[in-house]
Amino acid sequence: MYKTYLWKIKPISSFLTPWQSDTIYGHLIWASSFLYGEEEADKIVEEFKKFKPPFICSDGFINGELPIIKKSSVGRDEMKKVCEEVYGDSNPTTLIKCLTEVKRINKITKVSKDEFLQLRNGKSNREFLIDNLKSKKKEIRKSVVEEQVVHNVIDRLSGVTEENGLYSTIEKFVSEDIWVFIKVREDFPMEKMENLLKYIEMNGFGKKVSSGKGQIKRVSFEPFEEFDDEGKSYEAFVTLSNYIPKKFDYSEVISGDILTKRGKTGNEIKEADFPFKKPFVCYTSGALFKKGENKVVGSVLRNVHINEKVVQIGIPFVVGVKL
Repeated sequence: MYKTYLWKIKPISSFLTPWQSDTIYGHLIWASSFLYGEEEADKIVEEFKKFKPPFICSDGFINGELPIIKKSSVGRDEMKKVCEEVYGDSNPTTLIKCLTEVKRINKITKVSKDEFLQLRNGKSNREFLIDNLKSKKKEIRKSVVEEQVVHNVIDRLSGVTEENGLYSTIEKFVSEDIWVFIKVREDFPMEKMENLLKYIEMNGFGKKVSSGKGQIKRVSFEPFEEFDDEGKSYEAFVTLSNYIPKKFDYSEVISGDILTKRGKTGNEIKEADFPFKKPFVCYTSGALFKKGENKVVGSVLRNVHINEKVVQIGIPFVVGVKL
Protein backbone atom coordinates (compact mmCIF):
# COMPACT_ATOMS: atom_id res chain seq x y z
CA MET A 1 0.00 0.00 0.00
CA TYR A 2 1.12 3.52 -0.83
CA LYS A 3 0.12 6.96 0.33
CA THR A 4 0.39 9.90 -2.05
CA TYR A 5 2.09 13.17 -1.10
CA LEU A 6 2.53 16.44 -2.96
CA TRP A 7 5.97 18.05 -2.78
CA LYS A 8 5.71 21.71 -3.79
CA ILE A 9 8.95 23.57 -4.41
CA LYS A 10 9.86 27.01 -5.71
CA PRO A 11 12.87 27.53 -7.97
CA ILE A 12 15.09 30.33 -6.68
CA SER A 13 17.53 30.18 -9.60
CA SER A 14 17.54 29.10 -13.22
CA PHE A 15 17.91 25.39 -13.94
CA LEU A 16 19.35 23.36 -16.79
CA THR A 17 17.83 19.91 -16.19
CA PRO A 18 14.17 19.02 -16.92
CA TRP A 19 12.14 17.90 -13.93
CA GLN A 20 11.68 14.29 -15.08
CA SER A 21 10.98 11.36 -12.78
CA ASP A 22 14.09 9.31 -13.55
CA THR A 23 16.30 12.28 -12.65
CA ILE A 24 14.36 12.77 -9.40
CA TYR A 25 14.86 9.07 -8.62
CA GLY A 26 18.58 9.51 -9.14
CA HIS A 27 18.72 12.44 -6.74
CA LEU A 28 16.81 10.52 -4.07
CA ILE A 29 19.04 7.47 -4.36
CA TRP A 30 22.24 9.54 -4.17
CA ALA A 31 20.75 11.34 -1.15
CA SER A 32 20.15 7.98 0.56
CA SER A 33 23.74 6.94 -0.16
CA PHE A 34 25.13 10.17 1.31
CA LEU A 35 22.85 10.27 4.37
CA TYR A 36 22.49 6.58 5.20
CA GLY A 37 25.35 4.84 3.41
CA GLU A 38 25.88 2.92 0.20
CA GLU A 39 24.19 -0.21 1.56
CA GLU A 40 20.94 1.71 2.07
CA ALA A 41 21.06 3.01 -1.52
CA ASP A 42 21.74 -0.52 -2.82
CA LYS A 43 18.77 -1.81 -0.80
CA ILE A 44 16.46 0.80 -2.35
CA VAL A 45 17.63 -0.10 -5.87
CA GLU A 46 17.07 -3.82 -5.17
CA GLU A 47 13.51 -3.07 -4.05
CA PHE A 48 12.90 -1.27 -7.33
CA LYS A 49 14.26 -4.28 -9.22
CA LYS A 50 11.80 -6.52 -7.34
CA PHE A 51 8.91 -4.13 -8.22
CA LYS A 52 8.44 -3.18 -4.56
CA PRO A 53 9.64 0.44 -4.78
CA PRO A 54 9.74 2.34 -1.48
CA PHE A 55 8.61 5.47 -3.34
CA ILE A 56 7.26 6.31 -6.81
CA CYS A 57 7.80 9.80 -8.26
CA SER A 58 6.05 11.84 -10.90
CA ASP A 59 7.64 14.46 -13.11
CA GLY A 60 7.64 18.04 -11.86
CA PHE A 61 4.64 20.07 -13.06
CA ILE A 62 4.76 23.85 -13.13
CA ASN A 63 1.91 25.41 -11.14
CA GLY A 64 0.18 22.03 -10.94
CA GLU A 65 -0.67 21.95 -14.65
CA LEU A 66 -0.96 18.28 -15.59
CA PRO A 67 -0.88 16.53 -18.99
CA ILE A 68 -4.15 16.42 -20.88
CA ILE A 69 -5.64 12.90 -21.04
CA LYS A 70 -6.18 12.05 -24.71
CA LYS A 71 -8.87 9.36 -24.81
CA SER A 72 -10.10 10.00 -28.35
CA SER A 73 -10.17 12.61 -31.10
CA VAL A 74 -13.15 14.37 -32.62
CA GLY A 75 -13.59 13.39 -36.28
CA ARG A 76 -14.51 15.63 -39.19
CA ASP A 77 -18.16 14.56 -39.31
CA GLU A 78 -18.50 14.97 -35.55
CA MET A 79 -16.97 18.44 -35.82
CA LYS A 80 -20.07 19.75 -37.65
CA LYS A 81 -22.26 18.58 -34.77
CA VAL A 82 -19.92 20.26 -32.28
CA CYS A 83 -20.05 23.46 -34.30
CA GLU A 84 -23.86 23.45 -34.31
CA GLU A 85 -23.96 22.75 -30.57
CA VAL A 86 -21.61 25.62 -29.73
CA TYR A 87 -22.42 28.25 -32.39
CA GLY A 88 -25.96 27.32 -33.40
CA ASP A 89 -25.26 26.44 -37.05
CA SER A 90 -22.61 24.85 -39.27
CA ASN A 91 -22.48 27.09 -42.35
CA PRO A 92 -19.03 27.50 -43.99
CA THR A 93 -18.20 30.76 -42.19
CA THR A 94 -19.07 29.30 -38.81
CA LEU A 95 -17.22 26.08 -39.57
CA ILE A 96 -14.04 27.99 -40.38
CA LYS A 97 -14.36 29.96 -37.15
CA CYS A 98 -14.94 26.73 -35.24
CA LEU A 99 -12.01 24.93 -36.84
CA THR A 100 -9.69 27.85 -36.05
CA GLU A 101 -10.63 27.61 -32.39
CA VAL A 102 -10.34 23.81 -32.41
CA LYS A 103 -6.84 24.08 -33.86
CA ARG A 104 -5.88 26.34 -30.96
CA ILE A 105 -7.43 24.04 -28.35
CA ASN A 106 -5.76 20.97 -29.86
CA LYS A 107 -2.39 22.54 -29.07
CA ILE A 108 -3.16 22.36 -25.35
CA THR A 109 -0.83 19.85 -23.68
CA LYS A 110 -1.36 20.83 -20.03
CA VAL A 111 -4.56 21.40 -18.07
CA SER A 112 -5.42 22.50 -14.55
CA LYS A 113 -5.69 19.95 -11.77
CA ASP A 114 -9.50 20.25 -11.77
CA GLU A 115 -9.71 19.67 -15.54
CA PHE A 116 -7.36 16.69 -15.22
CA LEU A 117 -9.56 15.17 -12.50
CA GLN A 118 -12.68 15.69 -14.65
CA LEU A 119 -11.06 13.89 -17.58
CA ARG A 120 -9.79 11.20 -15.25
CA ASN A 121 -13.25 10.57 -13.86
CA GLY A 122 -15.09 10.14 -17.15
CA LYS A 123 -15.26 13.45 -18.98
CA SER A 124 -14.73 12.89 -22.71
CA ASN A 125 -12.38 14.84 -24.95
CA ARG A 126 -15.45 15.94 -26.94
CA GLU A 127 -16.95 17.47 -23.78
CA PHE A 128 -13.59 19.09 -22.98
CA LEU A 129 -13.51 20.58 -26.48
CA ILE A 130 -17.05 21.95 -26.22
CA ASP A 131 -16.43 23.48 -22.80
CA ASN A 132 -13.34 25.29 -24.07
CA LEU A 133 -15.08 26.47 -27.24
CA LYS A 134 -17.88 27.93 -25.13
CA SER A 135 -15.67 29.53 -22.51
CA LYS A 136 -12.87 30.76 -24.82
CA LYS A 137 -10.77 30.97 -21.67
CA LYS A 138 -8.00 28.57 -22.68
CA GLU A 139 -4.95 30.51 -23.73
CA ILE A 140 -1.67 28.83 -24.64
CA ARG A 141 0.83 30.47 -22.35
CA LYS A 142 4.49 29.82 -21.83
CA SER A 143 5.20 28.91 -18.21
CA VAL A 144 8.95 28.44 -18.74
CA VAL A 145 11.20 31.21 -20.01
CA GLU A 146 14.31 29.93 -21.77
CA GLU A 147 17.44 32.00 -22.22
CA GLN A 148 20.61 31.20 -24.10
CA VAL A 149 23.63 32.03 -21.94
CA VAL A 150 27.13 32.25 -23.44
CA HIS A 151 30.14 31.04 -21.43
CA ASN A 152 33.91 31.19 -21.83
CA VAL A 153 36.03 28.05 -22.07
CA ILE A 154 38.86 28.25 -19.53
CA ASP A 155 42.17 26.49 -20.10
CA ARG A 156 42.66 24.65 -16.83
CA LEU A 157 46.45 24.64 -17.16
CA SER A 158 46.91 28.34 -17.81
CA GLY A 159 43.74 29.60 -16.12
CA VAL A 160 42.95 31.95 -19.00
CA THR A 161 40.23 32.02 -21.63
CA GLU A 162 40.93 29.95 -24.73
CA GLU A 163 40.95 31.66 -28.12
CA ASN A 164 37.50 31.33 -29.72
CA GLY A 165 36.54 29.42 -26.58
CA LEU A 166 32.84 30.08 -26.30
CA TYR A 167 29.90 27.77 -25.69
CA SER A 168 26.27 28.32 -24.77
CA THR A 169 23.70 26.68 -22.52
CA ILE A 170 19.91 26.98 -22.41
CA GLU A 171 18.85 28.09 -18.93
CA LYS A 172 15.22 27.88 -17.82
CA PHE A 173 13.47 30.30 -15.51
CA VAL A 174 10.21 29.55 -13.68
CA SER A 175 8.45 31.95 -11.32
CA GLU A 176 5.71 29.53 -10.20
CA ASP A 177 5.81 26.49 -7.93
CA ILE A 178 6.76 23.06 -9.24
CA TRP A 179 4.58 20.14 -8.12
CA VAL A 180 6.01 16.64 -7.69
CA PHE A 181 3.71 13.79 -6.64
CA ILE A 182 5.31 11.01 -4.60
CA LYS A 183 3.75 7.70 -3.56
CA VAL A 184 5.43 6.45 -0.39
CA ARG A 185 5.15 2.80 0.62
CA GLU A 186 3.43 2.53 4.01
CA ASP A 187 6.40 0.81 5.70
CA PHE A 188 8.99 3.31 4.43
CA PRO A 189 9.84 5.74 7.28
CA MET A 190 8.49 9.22 6.60
CA GLU A 191 11.37 10.73 8.57
CA LYS A 192 13.74 9.18 6.03
CA MET A 193 11.65 10.50 3.12
CA GLU A 194 11.72 13.97 4.65
CA ASN A 195 15.50 13.84 4.99
CA LEU A 196 15.98 12.73 1.37
CA LEU A 197 13.89 15.67 0.14
CA LYS A 198 15.69 18.11 2.45
CA TYR A 199 19.00 16.92 1.02
CA ILE A 200 17.84 17.78 -2.50
CA GLU A 201 16.49 21.12 -1.31
CA MET A 202 19.84 21.98 0.26
CA ASN A 203 22.02 20.81 -2.64
CA GLY A 204 19.91 21.71 -5.67
CA PHE A 205 18.60 19.83 -8.69
CA GLY A 206 20.30 18.86 -11.93
CA LYS A 207 23.35 20.23 -13.68
CA LYS A 208 25.69 22.93 -12.41
CA VAL A 209 24.36 23.03 -8.84
CA SER A 210 27.90 23.82 -7.69
CA SER A 211 27.70 27.09 -9.63
CA GLY A 212 24.28 28.03 -8.27
CA LYS A 213 21.91 26.48 -10.82
CA GLY A 214 18.92 24.36 -9.86
CA GLN A 215 18.45 25.93 -6.43
CA ILE A 216 15.05 25.37 -4.82
CA LYS A 217 13.17 25.91 -1.57
CA ARG A 218 10.27 23.95 -0.16
CA VAL A 219 6.76 25.35 -0.23
CA SER A 220 5.09 22.29 1.32
CA PHE A 221 5.11 18.51 1.55
CA GLU A 222 1.64 17.22 2.42
CA PRO A 223 -0.68 14.25 1.82
CA PHE A 224 -2.61 14.42 -1.45
CA GLU A 225 -5.82 12.36 -1.66
CA GLU A 226 -7.34 13.41 -4.99
CA PHE A 227 -5.60 10.55 -6.85
CA ASP A 228 -6.90 7.95 -4.39
CA ASP A 229 -8.22 4.90 -6.30
CA GLU A 230 -9.59 3.01 -3.30
CA GLY A 231 -13.14 1.80 -3.87
CA LYS A 232 -13.14 3.04 -7.49
CA SER A 233 -12.98 1.14 -10.73
CA TYR A 234 -10.74 2.42 -13.52
CA GLU A 235 -10.15 0.50 -16.74
CA ALA A 236 -7.15 2.57 -17.81
CA PHE A 237 -4.21 4.50 -16.39
CA VAL A 238 -2.31 7.63 -17.36
CA THR A 239 1.35 8.16 -16.57
CA LEU A 240 2.64 11.27 -14.83
CA SER A 241 6.28 10.40 -15.43
CA ASN A 242 8.65 8.63 -17.80
CA TYR A 243 7.62 4.99 -18.29
CA ILE A 244 9.56 1.96 -19.55
CA PRO A 245 6.96 -0.84 -19.97
CA LYS A 246 7.31 -4.54 -19.24
CA LYS A 247 5.18 -7.49 -20.32
CA PHE A 248 1.56 -7.54 -19.08
CA ASP A 249 1.64 -3.91 -17.87
CA TYR A 250 -1.17 -2.92 -20.23
CA SER A 251 -3.54 -4.46 -22.74
CA GLU A 252 -3.66 -1.54 -25.19
CA VAL A 253 -1.90 1.76 -25.89
CA ILE A 254 -4.57 4.45 -26.26
CA SER A 255 -2.34 7.49 -26.74
CA GLY A 256 1.14 8.64 -25.85
CA ASP A 257 4.43 10.12 -26.94
CA ILE A 258 7.83 8.49 -26.69
CA LEU A 259 11.24 9.92 -25.89
CA THR A 260 14.73 8.65 -26.68
CA LYS A 261 16.86 9.63 -23.74
CA ARG A 262 20.60 9.53 -23.17
CA GLY A 263 20.98 9.62 -19.43
CA LYS A 264 24.00 10.56 -17.33
CA THR A 265 25.22 9.37 -13.96
CA GLY A 266 26.05 11.49 -10.94
CA ASN A 267 29.61 12.60 -10.33
CA GLU A 268 29.81 10.45 -7.22
CA ILE A 269 30.38 7.10 -8.96
CA LYS A 270 33.88 5.75 -9.55
CA GLU A 271 33.54 5.95 -13.33
CA ALA A 272 32.68 9.66 -13.26
CA ASP A 273 35.00 10.20 -16.24
CA PHE A 274 32.50 8.18 -18.28
CA PRO A 275 29.12 9.54 -17.15
CA PHE A 276 26.96 8.51 -20.12
CA LYS A 277 24.39 5.73 -20.00
CA LYS A 278 23.26 3.77 -23.02
CA PRO A 279 20.30 5.44 -24.77
CA PHE A 280 16.83 4.11 -24.03
CA VAL A 281 13.26 4.77 -25.16
CA CYS A 282 10.37 5.54 -22.82
CA TYR A 283 6.81 6.84 -22.84
CA THR A 284 6.49 10.37 -21.51
CA SER A 285 4.06 11.91 -19.05
CA GLY A 286 0.46 11.84 -20.31
CA ALA A 287 0.62 8.45 -22.04
CA LEU A 288 -2.68 6.55 -21.64
CA PHE A 289 -3.12 2.76 -21.51
CA LYS A 290 -5.80 0.18 -20.88
CA LYS A 291 -4.91 -1.75 -17.74
CA GLY A 292 -3.03 -5.03 -17.84
CA GLU A 293 -2.29 -7.64 -15.20
CA ASN A 294 0.50 -5.98 -13.23
CA LYS A 295 -0.14 -3.98 -10.07
CA VAL A 296 3.18 -2.11 -10.29
CA VAL A 297 3.87 -1.11 -13.89
CA GLY A 298 7.20 -0.16 -15.39
CA SER A 299 10.65 -1.69 -15.32
CA VAL A 300 14.23 -1.13 -14.22
CA LEU A 301 16.84 -1.31 -16.98
CA ARG A 302 20.16 -2.95 -16.12
CA ASN A 303 23.46 -2.99 -18.02
CA VAL A 304 23.02 0.66 -19.00
CA HIS A 305 26.52 1.71 -17.92
CA ILE A 306 30.02 0.26 -17.50
CA ASN A 307 29.32 0.27 -13.76
CA GLU A 308 26.93 -2.68 -13.35
CA LYS A 309 25.34 -1.10 -10.27
CA VAL A 310 23.96 1.77 -12.33
CA VAL A 311 20.35 1.26 -13.43
CA GLN A 312 17.63 3.23 -15.18
CA ILE A 313 14.35 3.40 -13.24
CA GLY A 314 11.29 3.45 -15.51
CA ILE A 315 8.58 2.78 -12.90
CA PRO A 316 6.03 5.58 -13.41
CA PHE A 317 3.60 7.41 -11.18
CA VAL A 318 0.21 6.39 -12.61
CA VAL A 319 -3.35 7.58 -12.05
CA GLY A 320 -6.47 5.53 -12.86
CA VAL A 321 -8.72 6.79 -15.68
CA LYS A 322 -12.34 6.11 -16.66
CA LEU A 323 -12.63 5.91 -20.44
